[in-house]
Amino acid sequence: MIDGEGAVTGGEGRMLSFGVVVPAFGPLASRGAFNDAVDTIEGLGFEDVWFGDHVAVPSYAAHLTRPEWLEPLSACMLALGRTSRLRAGTDVLVLPYRDPLLVAKMAATADVLSGGRLVLGIGVGYLKGEFEALGADYGRRGAVTDQYLRAMRALWGSAGTPTSVDTEFVRFNDVCMGPAPTTGQVPVWVGGNARGALRRAALMGDGWHPLFPTPDLYRSGRDAIVALRGSGEGFVFSMSLAVTRVLTRGETYTPLSWGDDADIPEDFGYSPPIPLADDGRPRFVGHPDQLAADVEDYAAAGVRHFTLRFSAGGDIGVADYFDQMQRFADQVMDRFSASSLPTDRRQLRQLGTQARV
Repeated sequence: MIDGEGAVTGGEGRMLSFGVVVPAFGPLASRGAFNDAVDTIEGLGFEDVWFGDHVAVPSYAAHLTRPEWLEPLSACMLALGRTSRLRAGTDVLVLPYRDPLLVAKMAATADVLSGGRLVLGIGVGYLKGEFEALGADYGRRGAVTDQYLRAMRALWGSAGTPTSVDTEFVRFNDVCMGPAPTTGQVPVWVGGNARGALRRAALMGDGWHPLFPTPDLYRSGRDAIVALRGSGEGFVFSMSLAVTRVLTRGETYTPLSWGDDADIPEDFGYSPPIPLADDGRPRFVGHPDQLAADVEDYAAAGVRHFTLRFSAGGDIGVADYFDQMQRFADQVMDRFSASSLPTDRRQLRQLGTQARV
């Protein structure tokens, strides 16, 4: 929907919202850069900060993803502890890697202590060697994810009363767990582009958070979820972008792609290609008007929240990363979400700039 001032709004007049991924490895994963990034993301008025997940990278994939990933729930807790407005989310937590009782406890703790600012993005995972290292079932990871999520939901909603679960992958009897999340459940946004992910999101999630589909594929996924749920009311339609780059006129940029590497393990086939705009450029790479047009195209397909990826880890420097966030906030985001902020954005920008000084 385009309002009278040309801003794209969500359903019922809601503004679009934007979050930012802080790479879990590389120069931005150092203590100082991490803290500065989180402070700046809040200061610039973004809605949330996101962290990806790997626990133990198998050697056959180490040339594609470095092993020193920060643990995402821990990173979320640190980010929540040093901010007052910003949400923090996992992009996405591989649910079969971790005991569901422990995840339920950690997520509820973060939710309560932050005033409900944690978003638990979850997915089934893809890296077979990582599953093997953790003793997790790669072949049944979809069913494991479903059963883990149902168990977590039961624990969060139990209000500390005895709870029992007896399924193939989760078994416990008369367990009492607290604290209860602030709204009774921790928000769960389900990642994934496949049919099983759509079903999981519709029937067990509070949002859908896939990896960079095309607008047409996003629209069809959204329609399938709404059909399964019977309504899109109260559900968040998000997406995680492959890359975000705001260019000046005449500047060029070619995103890194696994497709450029001749030695791609079969596991990595889960990732879709970077979507292209009608003019042939990668989506969300271009000058501000082009990025604004990309936002409008995806908003028309039903997206209401965008998780931006200014860096994949070591592809750009720290200063460039901060500059890109500033460019997007000033030249793109203000067109869509300025009035949704709790205070004047210029005051927030000043705070963000001070955080980096």
